[in-house]
Amino acid sequence: MAMNTMQVLIIENCQATRLLVIETVVAMGHAVKQIENAQEALSYLKEHSVDLLLMAIEPPALNEFETTKALRALTPDDWFPIVFLADKVDDKLYERGIKAGGDTFWEQPINPARLQAQITAMERIDMLRKKYQAAQIGMVKLNDTLSYLSLFDELTGLANRRNFDDTLRREFKLAQREIAPLSLLICDIDFLKRYNEKHGQLAGDNCLRAVATAIASVLQRPTDLACRYGGEEFTVILPNTDASGALDISEKIRAALKKRKIPHLDSPISRYVSLSIGIASFDGQFELVAAFIKASDDALRRAKVNGRNRVEAHL
Repeated sequence: MAMNTMQVLIIENCQATRLLVIETVVAMGHAVKQIENAQEALSYLKEHSVDLLLMAIEPPALNEFETTKALRALTPDDWFPIVFLADKVDDKLYERGIKAGGDTFWEQPINPARLQAQITAMERIDMLRKKYQAAQIGMVKLNDTLSYLSLFDELTGLANRRNFDDTLRREFKLAQREIAPLSLLICDIDFLKRYNEKHGQLAGDNCLRAVATAIASVLQRPTDLACRYGGEEFTVILPNTDASGALDISEKIRAALKKRKIPHLDSPISRYVSLSIGIASFDGQFELVAAFIKASDDALRRAKVNGRNRVEAHL
C-alpha cells in the first residue's frame, strides 16, 4: 500500500494496456480515473486535481501534445507529472512531447514489472511535490500571521500604532481631496496606573482587552478603525463622519464600557473603569495630519482637566 495515495488519470484506448495500468496502480494503493480522450481531460481538470496523468499518444495527429499545452496553461501553479504512452519513441517525438509539457515517455507494450517500478518513481515525485505544496501553504500562513502582527496589537486585537499612522494618513489625504468630513477620537482610560497598582498587571491587561472590546462593539462600518494608540490610549478613525456623528459614537463607546461595569476600586471619579475622549473633526481646516492629531489630543487634555469620564470636542 502506498504511503501517499495518488489520484491517477489515465487516457488510453487500448483495453489491454488500460486494464494492466489500472490493475497495477490500484494494487499499489492509488485511485484511478479513466477518461476517453485528451480533450475530456481539460474539462475534468477544471473541476478536479490529479497527481499523475498517463496519456496515450496516437501519431501522426498528435493532438495530445496540443492538449498537454492547454493542460499546463490550465494549472500553471501545479506541476504534476504527465507521462505519454507510445508504441514507438524517436528523438523527434520525444522532443515534441517534452516541449509540449510532458515529462517522460513509457513505451508500449507495457512491461508489468517495469510499470510497477515506474509508478514507484512517480510516488517519490508526488511525495516531494506535496511536501513542497505543504511548505508553500505553511509560508502563506506564516506571512499572513506576520502581516497581522505587524498591523494589529497582540494584547487587544485592535489595529496597532503603525496601522493607525498609515490609515489616518491615507484617510486624511482622501478627505482633503474629496472635501469630505473625517473625525478622530483619542480615548484614555481614566487612572489606569492606579488600576494596575490596585488590581495587578494581569487584571490591567484584562481591562485593556475589555475596553478594546467595548470600543470595537460600537463601530459598525468596515471603514471605521479602532486602534491601540499607546499604553492606556485608544484611537478611532471615522471616515465620512462629522463632529455630530463623532460625538454620538463617543457617547456610545462610553455607554458600552459603562454597561460592562468593570470595577475600579481606586478611581476618584467612578466605581467602574471609565474613559475620557477627545474629538477632532476635519472639514478642511487642517493642512497637516499632525495638526489634526494634535487637535484631538488637545480635546482629550481638556476632558481630563474638566474632570475626566467625559467627551470634549476640539473648538
